[in-house]
Amino acid sequence: MASKRTIIIGVAVAAIACAAFFFRPRSDKTSAAVATSGPRLLWQYEAERGALATLVLGSDGTVYVGGNNALMALSSDGKLKWQSTYAGLLYIVGASDGNIYGASSLGLIFGFSDDGKLSWNPGAGLIGFGAPPAVGTGGALVYANSVSDVFAFNPQKSNSETWSQNTFREGMLGQNYALPGQATTSQERSRSSPVIWRDETIALGRQHWLHLFNPDGSPQWFIELTTGQLGQAALAHDGTIYIADDRSNLFAVSRYGQLKWTYQPDYWIIGSPIVGEDGTIYLVTSEKTYAVSPDGSLKWSAKMPQPPSTGPALAADGTIYVGGDSGIFALHSDGTAKWALHAMRATGAPTIASDGTIYFPCGYSWVCAVADEGSPLAKSPWPKEFHDPANSNRILTEF
Repeated sequence: MASKRTIIIGVAVAAIACAAFFFRPRSDKTSAAVATSGPRLLWQYEAERGALATLVLGSDGTVYVGGNNALMALSSDGKLKWQSTYAGLLYIVGASDGNIYGASSLGLIFGFSDDGKLSWNPGAGLIGFGAPPAVGTGGALVYANSVSDVFAFNPQKSNSETWSQNTFREGMLGQNYALPGQATTSQERSRSSPVIWRDETIALGRQHWLHLFNPDGSPQWFIELTTGQLGQAALAHDGTIYIADDRSNLFAVSRYGQLKWTYQPDYWIIGSPIVGEDGTIYLVTSEKTYAVSPDGSLKWSAKMPQPPSTGPALAADGTIYVGGDSGIFALHSDGTAKWALHAMRATGAPTIASDGTIYFPCGYSWVCAVADEGSPLAKSPWPKEFHDPANSNRILTEF
């Protein structure tokens, strides 16, 4: 009887310890896990001001977080380095000059130095944003706002826009009011960033249309792909543009504006597609992860162990990471399950640091850091949403 009582007490103590880990007080801003092998949650950090929008990884390991009315910098072990106040929900990108640039849901654009000081504040009010800008050549930034107007700035040279192309507005005439579609804020808000190919041409999915702009902002072509809303695009080595809509369609469009093929999975597509080194396109739906060949044929599909909540990210060892309603899971390159890790709901696509640490927004106002086998982000044409850990949206960006 004594040994049985000892076992019961031991089980109870273990259960209490487990509960203490998973239900620790929310006042603890950084929670650290203790496991030392296998996939494991390294830490969780809670932002004070609520919702998070985007994460950027600095070359020194700093994790920059664009959140609600605040830009934060966290150390690689999940400690707050600094926090700066700025209005709106912030969508950020890291530039080669060391600054963090971004856009606010309130229509403001900004730049911060790596110590948290405001370095660029042109005072432009551009309706509102739902995605970060793209980083072009020579320090150029290309923004697309929530009604799909496009603006280019060069913060190192001026506070004024370099060029713009605007959605047609009733009563507005001019060369730069030539984009089709609706420009009213009552329409579904766009959450797409421009993407930039090797020749510096700029592709943008906006409303029903996919556009290609020359580096000087002049329109090159556009194609209407859907009656729905297009999402975030990804690029292949040959310039093919992959983009999904909210009607469960994945489109492949050549850099000359020709529709190559359409692939329709069984469910609606979440987040951005990504592209592997061999040209395979990976996409996530509300039920499965898919691998599609460059010719539009299905390579494989894999049923997920929990409902996915984000698009995928690809590691150099071929692992595919997907955020879910109950944490994050990993697939091998052939679609077989690798592991599933319980954590708070992933609310943004994963990004992968050079040491293989996986970061993602989680639980509405938290940042989660997860360790696997230490494989960095894949050196493929488009391995994650917004291309790279800096969110540059530019295929030539090195990382």
